[in-house]
Amino acid sequence: MINWALPGYLWFLSAPAVLVLLWLLVRFRQQRQFRLAVEPVLIERLHTERILPAVVGRNVLFLLGLVLLAVALARPRWGERLQMFKGRGIAVVIALDASKSMLAEDVKPSRLTRAKAELSALIDELAGNAVGIVAFAGDAYALCPLTADLDAAKLFLDIIGPELMPVPGTDFGRAITVAGELFNPGAATKALVLVTDGEDLGRNTEQAVMAAKEQGVRIYPVAISTPEGAPIPESEAGGVTYKKDASGNVVISRMDERKLILIAQATGGRFFRLEGFSPERLRAELDRLEKEELGGGEFSGYVERYQGFLLAGMIMLFLALVLPERKIDFRRL
Repeated sequence: MINWALPGYLWFLSAPAVLVLLWLLVRFRQQRQFRLAVEPVLIERLHTERILPAVVGRNVLFLLGLVLLAVALARPRWGERLQMFKGRGIAVVIALDASKSMLAEDVKPSRLTRAKAELSALIDELAGNAVGIVAFAGDAYALCPLTADLDAAKLFLDIIGPELMPVPGTDFGRAITVAGELFNPGAATKALVLVTDGEDLGRNTEQAVMAAKEQGVRIYPVAISTPEGAPIPESEAGGVTYKKDASGNVVISRMDERKLILIAQATGGRFFRLEGFSPERLRAELDRLEKEELGGGEFSGYVERYQGFLLAGMIMLFLALVLPERKIDFRRL
């Protein structure tokens, strides 16, 4: 089975089809104008002088080259190989809020979907570091221990959702405590990326933050929500409804920015709003932390196979550029 490291580039596979359609359209218009401008008795004679197979051959090579380059950009991988990891880096635990409020759609397509996309890009930026994954709602669960196998970390990230959380609600304190248990106590640098919509219903968050500070854990809260908030969708047999309180009013989930800022300040981290967040900016913040020797280990990784596609694509594009459009008559040379 093929694993794509950057599947977004597969959209480029539609480019050759678009080019073919455009070429056919231009060709049709040219033929139409040609027939209108030339006497019918001359059309057959003029057409026999043009060697179309050479033109078609060049175009086919060009399109195949584009297809192969698009496949190479998506980085196809298959087969596994045991890889050794040892180097300098930092330990980063990502705690993702999986409460039902993360299904709100003030952030498109939803808070949870957007959070997963941003975190997947962040994990790609963390090559050379150790990454762990925690999912939390009313309770927290360590899904992936600290590992240098970033593909494995992303697999655990993908499965996170409210349906896997047996305890409803949102408890920052439990998320911080469980994340802290993943760190090596002797590690000098520990970073926790806390991704949430900003509503905390826990009672022990302050104590958990103080404990994290004592352990040397820097917390980087990322708010995936808007100050205006949005209703919380709930699926029912008749369709989608929205969560209501005891009085029958629709509940609006809003970001508690102040608490997230205080968490970051207390631990020496930094708070990120959605509009100012990017994986590159957070990676730059983490790069400022002191790196240390990470324990060596082994993990199975996919074997990169893009090289053959890249080479074949470049060869086809080169041939498409150098091949003549018309048949060469060597008798006239």
